[in-house]
Amino acid sequence: MDYHVARNNQKLGVFAGADAQARFQSGEILPSDLVWCEGMPAWRPASEVFTGAVSPSAPPPSVPPPPPSPVPASFAGGAFGANPLQPKPANYLVWAIVVTLLCCIPFGIVGIIFATQVDSKYSAGDYAGAQTASDRAKLWCWLGVGGWFLLVFGSILFSVFLGGLGALGNLPR
Repeated sequence: MDYHVARNNQKLGVFAGADAQARFQSGEILPSDLVWCEGMPAWRPASEVFTGAVSPSAPPPSVPPPPPSPVPASFAGGAFGANPLQPKPANYLVWAIVVTLLCCIPFGIVGIIFATQVDSKYSAGDYAGAQTASDRAKLWCWLGVGGWFLLVFGSILFSVFLGGLGALGNLPR
């Protein structure tokens, strides 16, 4: 019987029964390493498999199931931190502050509010909420920059237009 051995979600190898037992006795296979062999429904700690606490039963799959995730389910998105498999979204706080100081205060303030929500929602395990807050912070920053461009270039175009009307009024008749 061949034993599949994994440590820290990384496969160590496949060992024949006597070889696996010897490696466990020598300490090469740790008691906390996960072991699976044909006939076992799930991965088990090596301490259970090689001390006789678990023995294979009926014939489930001949291909080993993947080792369980190294992150306990109670921590994957719970109160003790966010899921490490999901990257933290950008919070755009610096951009929101720049928009507030240099461009449009109302848009910048709304951007700051959403930007500050990103980290707290991610830390609470609410990845979807953190992503939504990040998207909204980015939107309000862009609206502030767009409003600034519209104001600046709109006033320049309006001044050119008025200057052109004034020049038309001074034409000889």
